[in-house]
Amino acid sequence: MSGKWVMSICGGVEKIEFETTARERLKGMLFADPDDITRLLVPCKDIHTFGMSDPIDIAFISKDGSVLEVHRNLGSRRRLRRREASMVAERFSREGEWLKAGDKIRLGVPEEE
Repeated sequence: MSGKWVMSICGGVEKIEFETTARERLKGMLFADPDDITRLLVPCKDIHTFGMSDPIDIAFISKDGSVLEVHRNLGSRRRLRRREASMVAERFSREGEWLKAGDKIRLGVPEEE
């Protein structure tokens, strides 16, 4: 899924990248410098933070786009699973509102400026 994609969150918009191969999902943000991109791991129901040097925010999301569970400022050496999840949103941890359980995500391409 190449090209520019965005995710609507709390009335705002975040840039996203899809991680769809087993290799991309396994690597996630390992060895990446902090940025403002949210990665959407698809399919995914299990994440780890082993080897991560910066904390991350993650959200388990169902196949209909419902946010099931959110963890903020997650440190290294953790593994989390949510059986009902179909995908996981992850980003480098930062302040401000983000996803919360019960939210519904909406994906799309950015509007022309």
